[in-house]
Amino acid sequence: MSELQTKARALFEAYGARSDAALQNPPREDIDGMVASFAPFFVESSPKGVMGGANDDKFRAALAPGFAHYRDVGGKHMTITNLVITELDDLHAIAHVDWNFAYINKAGVSGHVAFRNLYFVTIASGDAEIFAYITPDEEQAMRDHGLV
Repeated sequence: MSELQTKARALFEAYGARSDAALQNPPREDIDGMVASFAPFFVESSPKGVMGGANDDKFRAALAPGFAHYRDVGGKHMTITNLVITELDDLHAIAHVDWNFAYINKAGVSGHVAFRNLYFVTIASGDAEIFAYITPDEEQAMRDHGLV
């Protein structure tokens, strides 16, 4: 396994564990670890459009409320079910990450939302960092499952 593969896998193993821990009761939010998962600047593309932002205090401040929202709609677990890393060159890769969001909705019905995010990763700084990601329509999936 290449250095890039090794570092990218470790990044997502930790990222997945942190995401799941943040949905537990009581939540265990590792904000520093989440912030360290991202490059100094990163880009998101979703059905809402393309946006970018700095990995700064504003980003840091948005993480805890984001996890609180997932808990408030009934989120119980967020786990990675499959991870495929495709190297683009010696420093960059695309990670195909399949997630499972386990929930109990407002009607008391448990279920799962399965989705795939694509993450662009670099090890240019020495550590693996996410510098871009592509996500499906999260809000629509939550509506479809009676979470919002």
